[in-house]
Amino acid sequence: MRVPLSQQAHDGIRQYIDEHNLGPGDQLPSEGQFCQMLHMSKASVREGIKSLEMLGVVEVRHGRGLFVGSFSLEPMVDALPYKLRMDDTPLHEILQIRAAIEEGLIVQASMVLTERHLSELDALVQEMRLHSKEGEVPPEVDRAFHLALFAPLGNSLLDNLISTFWEIYARFSATQEAPINQHAVEDHDEIVAAIRLSLIHISEPTRLLSIS
Repeated sequence: MRVPLSQQAHDGIRQYIDEHNLGPGDQLPSEGQFCQMLHMSKASVREGIKSLEMLGVVEVRHGRGLFVGSFSLEPMVDALPYKLRMDDTPLHEILQIRAAIEEGLIVQASMVLTERHLSELDALVQEMRLHSKEGEVPPEVDRAFHLALFAPLGNSLLDNLISTFWEIYARFSATQEAPINQHAVEDHDEIVAAIRLSLIHISEPTRLLSIS
């Protein structure tokens, strides 16, 4: 099967980035230069650039040129809610994946969390408690808790994934009824208490994370 020229341009630009070991923010050749290098028309190269821009691989800065984009899962966030509706994918499958990632790293996080970090988590739990008295805990507060829980690991990809899962949840909730965890405050409070008392064991923390 013949590969469309726009896809060939897409692949050629990605190959250029890889071969030159370029990273986010590095400048790329111009559209015209890529036309010459790839021996393709401006229309094909422009379509290739457009598809890479949608994926966050390339950033077009008007008046300045083309640059390597920053890593982002935003395109996945944009596509998933639609696919959830079209394929009737249960939300619990998305939450199950998130829980599995967090469960695999909770022990590592507990080893580097300091009392200062735990105090920040305490404050977020308290904020949850205040909101729960008025109704449901806002998703952004819950997301802030999970981001703070793993922040000491300094893993930007993990942070990106956690934020992505919560964004998916928020968008899903805006279109369909999402399940409410009636014990969210207690669950998060127990996570902090378990870490503070050095009672992190595989059974208890992972059980808590799986329902939070």
